[in-house]
Amino acid sequence: MQAVSITRSPQEEAWLPTLCDGCFTECGVLVRVEGGVVTAVRGNPAAPQTRGKMCAKGKSRIMTLYNPRRVTTPLRRTNPEKGLGVDPGWQPISWDEALSIVADRLRRVREDDPRKLIFSTFDHGGMPLASAWGTAFGSPNLQWIGYYCGNALHPVAYLTNGTFHSEVDFDYCEYLLEFGSQQGFMVGVNANIMTQKMAEARKRGMRLVVIDPVCTNAAAKSTEWVPIRPGTDGALALALINQLVNELGCYDAPFLRAHTNAPYLTGTDGSYVRDPESGKPLVWDETTECARPFDAAPATGAVDGGPYLVGGRQVWPAFERLRQHARFYTAERVADITTIPAETIRRLAREFATAARIGSTIMLEGRTLPFRPAAAHFYRGAEAHKHGTLAMLAVQLLNLIVGSQYVPGSHHGENIFGPWWAPEVSADGLIIVPHELTHGGRPYPPRQPKAPDTLGLNGLFPLASNWSPAVHLSVRDPGAFKLPYRPEVLINSRKNLLATSTSPAEMAEDLKKIPFIVCFSFELNETAELADIVLPDTHEFERTDVFSTRPYINISPATGYFYWGVRQPVVSPPGECRSWFEVLFDLADRAGFREEFNAVLNAALALEPPWQLEGDKPYRWPEVAERWLHARFGPEHGLDWFREHGLIVFPRTLQDLYPLPWLQARFPVYFEFFLSLGREVQKVADEIGVPWDTADYQAVPDWKPCAAFEPEDGYDLFVVNFKVPFHTLTATQGNPWLDEVSQRHPFADKVLLNSAVAARKGLKSGDLVWVESRAGRLKGELRVTECIHPEVIGTSGIFGCWARDRHDRRPRGVHFNSLLPLSLDRLDPLSSGADACIRARIYKA
Repeated sequence: MQAVSITRSPQEEAWLPTLCDGCFTECGVLVRVEGGVVTAVRGNPAAPQTRGKMCAKGKSRIMTLYNPRRVTTPLRRTNPEKGLGVDPGWQPISWDEALSIVADRLRRVREDDPRKLIFSTFDHGGMPLASAWGTAFGSPNLQWIGYYCGNALHPVAYLTNGTFHSEVDFDYCEYLLEFGSQQGFMVGVNANIMTQKMAEARKRGMRLVVIDPVCTNAAAKSTEWVPIRPGTDGALALALINQLVNELGCYDAPFLRAHTNAPYLTGTDGSYVRDPESGKPLVWDETTECARPFDAAPATGAVDGGPYLVGGRQVWPAFERLRQHARFYTAERVADITTIPAETIRRLAREFATAARIGSTIMLEGRTLPFRPAAAHFYRGAEAHKHGTLAMLAVQLLNLIVGSQYVPGSHHGENIFGPWWAPEVSADGLIIVPHELTHGGRPYPPRQPKAPDTLGLNGLFPLASNWSPAVHLSVRDPGAFKLPYRPEVLINSRKNLLATSTSPAEMAEDLKKIPFIVCFSFELNETAELADIVLPDTHEFERTDVFSTRPYINISPATGYFYWGVRQPVVSPPGECRSWFEVLFDLADRAGFREEFNAVLNAALALEPPWQLEGDKPYRWPEVAERWLHARFGPEHGLDWFREHGLIVFPRTLQDLYPLPWLQARFPVYFEFFLSLGREVQKVADEIGVPWDTADYQAVPDWKPCAAFEPEDGYDLFVVNFKVPFHTLTATQGNPWLDEVSQRHPFADKVLLNSAVAARKGLKSGDLVWVESRAGRLKGELRVTECIHPEVIGTSGIFGCWARDRHDRRPRGVHFNSLLPLSLDRLDPLSSGADACIRARIYKA
């Protein structure tokens, strides 16, 4: 492909191109620097993911840069006691002393058992470097990312579209169901461009239905808001499936036949019926009325009906099994589960079926393509429950049933084809995630279950791509999972584990069990207060960062381009702040594994001669960044080129945008391999004597209630949290500009309660209230509203900071995670995601 250079016009000579880090979209921006000071930030009009637009989070990065509470020198803890609210007794020390202390600990751990090191970061640009560094050290425990926003989502996306995430083709979509999602409203992945595209689609007339317990920012701007009982999205999806395939007879048979495993024949045990010679799954050829391997022409495999007889056995197409299974989820039964009226469920199904336009086509660039302008999208609100993976599979099946996959108007993955990658095909014909799109682990072909040897218990969660909640449980009690070691060192960078995981009281007690904690910190947040050494980190405007725009998450097809950018330092950092990237190279030298680090970097970054790193030569981070750029884009594209141009851009082809006609792999609508995988997981768990739940390993999804559906005396409501479009996780709390926006917003920083419930409890807007679960409680200001399900208490974000260094700022909002306990029986048994469905009560403070 031909690279499209991005240049600055003469009148913009004072503006330097770089990348924002206000969220994980990594937007291209221009930064104005005057006298060594950043005075303005604006969107880069040549950056595909912004088109010159910018959000409040990006604009406010100046206030973060000039935060007066920045850590500017290394700090050593002098108080051996640790805990919430305990003064660490910080003592400033030199970099040399700090690195000597850390390197000494690292050497001792590496000589003993390198697995005793944990690395935790949510810095997308730094994850490849941190992973390479930890691998060279010898530790597999590099996945304590801490999030659970996508624990169930990402394995489902990998399985059903072959990528890490998913989007909606807003250019042509005409009807969108959003389940617990706010895509298109400055929330989630690629928020900038998707918000612009959503606005254009809504102006064009796209109908938007938002299914959420809270009337979020997205719901407030939708065509229709459908309040739903928390944790029941999977039941609704299954009811819609039942309506489509059994009541309306609406499914895209040609798509299912040619592009999915719907026609694969299954026996009475649910497993594929295979050809005795090739071992390939069989399909029933409706023309010849006999079974044949799935890849034998012509493609006339039956997707429904049966039983058929093969070798004297009764067999059924996989899709027929789904059809029969879905009959259980009648509109009336699911109305009782979700509180959504049966007539509404039927209407939504009819609307979705009509909008999908099954059988229609569209002409683009002289080629006729299928046209499916209806989609169902999902995110954390629908999946952050114990059985979240099954729920997400059910929602995704809505798209596959009507053929809404990788065609104009449809739901689709991100970047299944790329400039130098393409999807693979398994022996059973199913899609395999391209290596360039893997992050954590891909669930198919399935990894072999085994006794745990990592803190994430990866061997018992073979479908997962993030194991953070399991890491937390293993830190708490490694012996419970028969791990032969205990963690001794934690290196934490740009991740506030104490705030973004479950109960901070539990997390603090568990972190105290790790003898030595190092935090790369921008400010002394809640997690840094438990550290032994704090190392002052840089702001994104002060560091070099290569490829923080990555194809698995934040290079959006909606832009029409592939693009890679470089973050460059536009100002010098204050005091003794150093980029944590650079410090890793120092630590590799001091701890004695530079040669191993260079070797792993060569493999991880695909560095081949002449760009390969040599032996134990002590390269610095900018040198490695330079070689990485050259290795990918050639000798003419190094750091200087990117500092001048900002990004390199490649236009997408029609195949890149709508790849279905070019795909050889199939998508599963029936998860046959789950059956044997569950048995293998159970066998391993039994062998090591660990109780394990494998009931969710089923070939078709069900809805199963989480623990919060059990009545609890006095705890009469569900409590949920939701995102607002001007904050990112906990990273932006305390930013004065965004705090001001929050104060002016009717719902942000408030506790929401339905007006009828509030009247019954004698509560009114402005009251200070306690929200209490069995795990903890929080205090906040009440906002009474009609914009919330009557069984639900709502809170925005995960705010309510409490670190000592923030005491002179009034903590705004509440900390939802304080209400959430963590235990093995509260993890999704497929993805390891933490259950955020919790019962609570509310009363005046």
